[in-house]
Amino acid sequence: MKSRPASTGGGNGKTLRNGKSAADARKDLLERAGRNRDGASQWRSDPLEDAQAARRVADLAQAHAPELSRRGLTSAYNEAARRLADEIEDHLQALPAAAVTARGRSTEQAELLADAAATAQTAREAVQRITRAADGRRAAHAFGIGQPFSARQAQHVLRALRLILEAAKLYPEVASDAGLIPEDLQTMRDLAGDVEKLPGAGAPLTDEAQALVEAQGALRAYFDLLAAKATLAFAGDPEERARLLSLLPRADERRHLRRSADEIPAA
Repeated sequence: MKSRPASTGGGNGKTLRNGKSAADARKDLLERAGRNRDGASQWRSDPLEDAQAARRVADLAQAHAPELSRRGLTSAYNEAARRLADEIEDHLQALPAAAVTARGRSTEQAELLADAAATAQTAREAVQRITRAADGRRAAHAFGIGQPFSARQAQHVLRALRLILEAAKLYPEVASDAGLIPEDLQTMRDLAGDVEKLPGAGAPLTDEAQALVEAQGALRAYFDLLAAKATLAFAGDPEERARLLSLLPRADERRHLRRSADEIPAA
């Protein structure tokens, strides 16, 4: 990861003048993002565009700090957004390293991984379709819905297969509703055993993809908070409100996308 210059808004958890640190604000945004994921709310937006927009948005929000702070969006949140933007760029830089292992696989190994990934993804899609209701969220999480999934990373594929197999035991009714039959589960067990033998499959899962999803989700939570506060804070200044809101990157918010928004494309 590239080194970052010290931030000007109160770095390393220092408390800003309003009494709340950027670290506290970052934690709050991550928790909000987690609740959004629990509600099956997903985003389709480019993480790099979000990161680049965040700095422009935070600068303008900081220029209106008094008005926004009165509404509960303190300067700490602007600083947290800048930090999250840095984190996203760092995670994006780290992701291509996964391609090195992928290029070293034999044709047979690549075909095995592709077959295992397709099997896991098909099962995940089936589970997504029958866990749309609020009471299905926990089961969906158990089956790995919401976890980053790259078809070219053996660790991700192996984890996906194992989560499905374990969840099928915990939630047999969900597995049945999804159409998973004993033969499917046995196929997944066999594939998991084969994938486990692939080079790198047993390596620790650093999960840059997971960290990227979490940081981007927190940044989207910041955008939502800012949009809500600005709508009221600038009710008397529609031009400035429009200027600020125009800086927010657009994102498609959908529920249970056929291809989950947090499935990061293979490096």
